Amino acid sequence: MNNYFIIGKVNEGKSYLFNLFSKTHKTISNPRANTTIDVIRKNIISENYEYFIYDTPGFYKFSDFTILLNKILELKLDNINFIYLTSSFSNEDLKICKQLHKKKFNLLLFSFKKIDEKNYISNLFNKNFTTNSDNLSTLKKYLSNKNMNQHPKKNTVNKKTIAIFGKENTGKSTIFNKIMSISLSKTSPNLHTTRDSVNWDINYKNQTLQFIDTAGFIRNRSNRKNLDFEKLSIEQSEYFIKKSSLIVLILDANSESKLDLSLIGSLSKRNKPFLVLVNKIDLIENKSLYKQKFLKYLSSNHNYYSSLNIFFISALNSSKSKILNIISNQLDNRFFFKTSYLNRLIKSINGELSKIQKNSKEFKIYFITAFTVNQKNYFKISCNFSKKNIKSHMKSYLSKILIRELNLKGINFNLIF
Repeated sequence: MNNYFIIGKVNEGKSYLFNLFSKTHKTISNPRANTTIDVIRKNIISENYEYFIYDTPGFYKFSDFTILLNKILELKLDNINFIYLTSSFSNEDLKICKQLHKKKFNLLLFSFKKIDEKNYISNLFNKNFTTNSDNLSTLKKYLSNKNMNQHPKKNTVNKKTIAIFGKENTGKSTIFNKIMSISLSKTSPNLHTTRDSVNWDINYKNQTLQFIDTAGFIRNRSNRKNLDFEKLSIEQSEYFIKKSSLIVLILDANSESKLDLSLIGSLSKRNKPFLVLVNKIDLIENKSLYKQKFLKYLSSNHNYYSSLNIFFISALNSSKSKILNIISNQLDNRFFFKTSYLNRLIKSINGELSKIQKNSKEFKIYFITAFTVNQKNYFKISCNFSKKNIKSHMKSYLSKILIRELNLKGINFNLIF
């Protein structure tokens, strides 16, 4: 399949051109210089044609372009093409286009306005879109004809989409880059480094997984939430979270806060699976004590402990295969239940339990929540008995009811009271 990279100097309108092709994943288009800092991809598809188009960071000079070109080549893609966007052709543009021509890349020249052919060397380009009043329509028609009869591969039709979400500076882009094995997302200790949502596909266990690195979450009451960049970034993140098959929430082990609970609570209300990766665990001295305190911190409010799948990792030290295995297992996880659904079963469960309670105080369940920690499944049962007063035959009978009602045959789990 053909890959078309829109390249050009800063503020030439690359993001604007990208958005004219992309009806859904629109990048932030802004008059401010250096708005786009990552390589952003969109699949353009119809019944008759298919190709990828990319938005890229702008450059000021030839050395900046060389860095971008190396980054593109690191993606190891086949059929790389370039759409060179310019409003006026300069000596720097000529130098860059000569370099691409020398490397025998398919090179298209595009401008939103007419450019006299005398101002550039037309032989450098495979096709020029600079002489018409509507160059965009001509370019779109050319790309659709060029990619006619391209059809998606079978394994990409039912791909799973995973949105990586969380507060700023929790390590989302570091984890994303680790999974991709390439530096697609820029990483930095500065706030709001990721502006546009960056997406990429990988094949894992005979399945196509699309990962989305989203912009960092900003508090509702923060004044920054209504700024141009931040507002558009949040809208992008929300779009991909809604479209995702799985949400991966990244927390920072060094900064526990009430905001963590707020994010977990809001995600647990969505009708889709999510897991929590507590990142930077390598920076914690007493890891076992920290994990105990963390779980106690969450479980103090059962609403935030609903159907959680929690792992403690280090984006820097954990292997790519370990992170991918955690995510892949959650995609196929059968141990995922909304608290509201579990609690609808309580009345009938209490009714069945009452049948085996002879000459003893009635055992009554108030709440049930489900969660997973490091691949160990648990049901947390809130009831009217203290843990030490619950008899073993009661636990056994309750387990059998849950296995039957939730189709858990073959799945191991523990009961916590």
